Amino acid sequence: MFFDRDFVMRHLAFQSRAALKKYLVEQVPSHAYYSCAYYEKPDAPTMSEKNWLGADLIFDLDADHVEGAKDLPYERMLERVKEEVKRLIDEFLLGDLGFTEDNLKIVFSGGRGYHVHINDPKVLKLSSHERREIVDYVTGTDLDLDWVFPATPFELGRFKDRIGSEYKRQLPSPDEGGWRARIRRGIDALLDELEKMDQADAKKRIAEIVESSEKEIGEKTVDGLYKDLFVGKQGRRGVDRMRGENTFEVFSEKRHADAFLSIVELLVKVRMKGETDEPVTSDIKRLIRLPSSLHGKTGFEVIPMTRERLDEFDPFRDAVPKAFGEGLVKIQCEKAAQFSLRDDAFSLEPGMNEVPEYAAVYAVCRRLGTVSTAQKTGA
Repeated sequence: MFFDRDFVMRHLAFQSRAALKKYLVEQVPSHAYYSCAYYEKPDAPTMSEKNWLGADLIFDLDADHVEGAKDLPYERMLERVKEEVKRLIDEFLLGDLGFTEDNLKIVFSGGRGYHVHINDPKVLKLSSHERREIVDYVTGTDLDLDWVFPATPFELGRFKDRIGSEYKRQLPSPDEGGWRARIRRGIDALLDELEKMDQADAKKRIAEIVESSEKEIGEKTVDGLYKDLFVGKQGRRGVDRMRGENTFEVFSEKRHADAFLSIVELLVKVRMKGETDEPVTSDIKRLIRLPSSLHGKTGFEVIPMTRERLDEFDPFRDAVPKAFGEGLVKIQCEKAAQFSLRDDAFSLEPGMNEVPEYAAVYAVCRRLGTVSTAQKTGA
């Protein structure tokens, strides 16, 4: 995509890195993408002629996919998205799904998030449907709570040839893997959170969670649920039994247990799920931003990195291209704006401002200002 053209140039292929670099230098695109797919003939003019051979598995996280991130200031938005990327990688990709760091590449998109590329041979031939199954696992889509809390029968009594029985649910053990362990961690965290509140606030929080799905929950149910968990009978609180015995059977009435399952579904699962852009991950021919290119809406470099580097990575320091220097540039701003780059803080005022070249590029790309035609000699 280009600054001065209203079309997208596609179906390009390059025989060498040098040829690609030459094209980028001469054409100066605003955005550059490449296909996650491998083709026998990548420069063929139609998709059918290219002959698809396989595709990397791509996870795309930006502010649109992380709850609450979209409305944050840009700096905080990127911090929040990075938190979710680290959880996606550590818990799901390197954890549950068993990929190795050798087959994983993390890329700062240059804009509002991160991409994670997996080029393990095991995923190259996966279909769109199979990739969507991976998305469903990461996001907990259609997670079966009867599987998470397995019910085992027990005998109540016998009468002649009839056996009376009931079922008891078990909490997942902290030692289990996958979603069972994830739900257990989420429940433990929620119980800790409610236990630290005073009774009135805890009951209010319980009601808010259930009512967020437009389900009705009466005061008696809320009160009974709270007492089952944090008061108990004969000094045995339900929360202590849950923690020590891994049992779900701490509720005095079925409606209390059903309300707690609703809380698990509405809050715990949502807190513990991973995030990704489903259309990107399931696409076997996706165009994704080209690492080491520049993002036309920020001027930031699209930075590939390892998992270790991700921890300390700061886009406002590490993604500012070294090619942009310190020479002063005049920019005209309509509104005041503040930002930090390369550990320097900038405060732009309405009207004319003079800033280093690297800051001017960022401000112009972010549409915080425009380059003044009246430049200082030598700038």
